[in-house]
Amino acid sequence: MKIRHRWQKITIGIISSILILLIILTIVGFFFLKPIVTSRIEKGVQKATNHLYRISFSDITYNPTLGNIVISDVNFLPDTLIYQRLHDVKKAPDDLLKIHVPTVKFTGVYPLSVIFTKILDMGTVNIDKPTITVLHKSQPYNKTIDSVERKTPYQLISKFVKSLQIDRVLLNDVDFTYENLEFKKPKKNVIQNLNIEITNVLLDSLSDKSKQKIYYADDYTFMIKNIALPDKNQLNDNLFRNIVFSLRNRQLKVDEYHLKPRADVMNFAKMSGGRDRAEVLFQNIIIKDIQPEMLFPDNKLYAHTMNVGGGFVKVFNDKRYPRMKRNKVGEYPHQLLKKIDLKLNINTINISNVRVTYSEFDPEAKLTGFISFDRITGKIFNATNDSLPLLKNPICKAQFHTYFMNKGNLDVYFAFNTPSPKGDFTVEGQLGNFEGTSINKITIALAKVSLQSLQVNKYVFKLKGDDNRVTGTGTLYYENLKATLLKVVDKNLEEQKEKPRKRLFGIFKRKPLPTFIVNNLILKDSNPRKSGKLVTGNVNLTRVPEKSFWGTVWGGLGQSLFQCVTGAVKD
Repeated sequence: MKIRHRWQKITIGIISSILILLIILTIVGFFFLKPIVTSRIEKGVQKATNHLYRISFSDITYNPTLGNIVISDVNFLPDTLIYQRLHDVKKAPDDLLKIHVPTVKFTGVYPLSVIFTKILDMGTVNIDKPTITVLHKSQPYNKTIDSVERKTPYQLISKFVKSLQIDRVLLNDVDFTYENLEFKKPKKNVIQNLNIEITNVLLDSLSDKSKQKIYYADDYTFMIKNIALPDKNQLNDNLFRNIVFSLRNRQLKVDEYHLKPRADVMNFAKMSGGRDRAEVLFQNIIIKDIQPEMLFPDNKLYAHTMNVGGGFVKVFNDKRYPRMKRNKVGEYPHQLLKKIDLKLNINTINISNVRVTYSEFDPEAKLTGFISFDRITGKIFNATNDSLPLLKNPICKAQFHTYFMNKGNLDVYFAFNTPSPKGDFTVEGQLGNFEGTSINKITIALAKVSLQSLQVNKYVFKLKGDDNRVTGTGTLYYENLKATLLKVVDKNLEEQKEKPRKRLFGIFKRKPLPTFIVNNLILKDSNPRKSGKLVTGNVNLTRVPEKSFWGTVWGGLGQSLFQCVTGAVKD
């Protein structure tokens, strides 16, 4: 091609110059960049950290056309001898870092801009599979704010550039360990498969004063797709799905928490030695207004609100196997809260659309009976196990509205004295109008009793308890109580008969004489009685050490109900 015009010469000259410059930069990048940059980075890190840390890496490559830098096998480690020297002069930090990164990739890095303007702008920093360990030990001399001269991040980079801006920093598949060395046996918290996204990082002379940024960025977002943690007995798995924490919003979201037993309902008791099978699923969990500064190093979760937007709790007892007996004193809900290693202080917990069921399998009848509390909504106030908040307010309160057997309105109120050494609590509530025959779903299978008629107008109760005893009252207002006592039919015996008798209760058969005695001599038709007398059941229950909190409360309510329907006092 012939060059006839001046603009063609100028254009070709510019293009040629750019190509030559790119070739030179590429040669420099691949052959000379590593020793130059390596030396500057190593010296820069040592100077910025008072020689406490050293950095090393195996390779560094630069593609000037795309503005990409790739650094391989990065190690950032402390010098223990330097740390001891700093400690001797009371300048050692509270935390030591150990970092290993297989690969770091920078995109959108153009050295000419840095050379001429001393402004470093980057597109993305990708840090793949880093292993980060934080060793924490508070030093007394660091508790005074001015005792140690601390350089700001901008002061650390100001000798190299005027400003640093990064669109996004992505840490992928992080293995993070936080080890607190202040205890005789160091406490270690490990988080794996963590992803972190940091958006719009800016370090310049004004960044320390900026109110628009949080730790020099728009936001820090922490994400974990799935966590599976087995319990101590290896019988259940604690599963968490889609955990997202935003530092700017101070908000943690968990799509789902699932306490999942490792065996199904008909095999769990055999595998576990007679334990109840408990399955828990909570969805749409949101914790708001978290105080992130309390998480590390204090290992405390302080937040204003926690919301649970759905789920269930299912407890199943298989009566084919003897229930495992163990002492459950000290395991009331507020007592278990005190035993959690993580210190909690949550102002309000909101719960909505949760279902709780308790089921039992009867081997004689080969039936499963159950009771349920449906569409539970409620609030828990002052959910804390930390000593300072408990000094200000020791009482955890809870209020719930639910539907007993999906029919009767039930309102319940709890008050737990969390620091009490004896586990003091109170519970009171009221069950509204419902058709009592709905509880046949449990009475037939487990008690061999069928309610032929029962109209519950309301049930009002108030209990007070501790580790040893439950006292209080309960009054059941009802009408038209009639029951039928049943027995399981021996199928083999019936098959021997020429004309089997038709039964109204499936595998059960009515017991005529006991039914007559119960309805005419034991059970009272109504409360208030036909004479107008209202009977209130008194509760005075000695706590059985093997009974749980709910079993103890249920036993107290049972005492009052028995007295209301029979007039007799049940021990």
